[in-house]
Amino acid sequence: MNYYRLKDSLVAPDKRFSKLARIIKELDAHQATIRVVRFLLPDEEASHCTGARVQGDTVFVSFDSNAWATRARFRAPMILEQMQELAQFSQVKNVIVNTNRGISSNES
Repeated sequence: MNYYRLKDSLVAPDKRFSKLARIIKELDAHQATIRVVRFLLPDEEASHCTGARVQGDTVFVSFDSNAWATRARFRAPMILEQMQELAQFSQVKNVIVNTNRGISSNES
């Protein structure tokens, strides 16, 4: 992992912008994935969905408790099928549902 100092940012503002643009692009993709997953879930479950991200051919969906995650696991095949119908998620092969409780910062 690379660490950047404020001094580095001031020396090369063009590099700083590209890093910031990359972060903003990743956040936009993350938010779009969360919106799609929440849309596919029933309202009650969608309100407990705290995150969703695509990594390779897998979508990781997080919930705020084990109970809601367990309910969502039953819907995972349906979520996968509906997500594959969308062009940006056509490569997705797996949906993994978990909770974000007890996850350390380097695992998320």
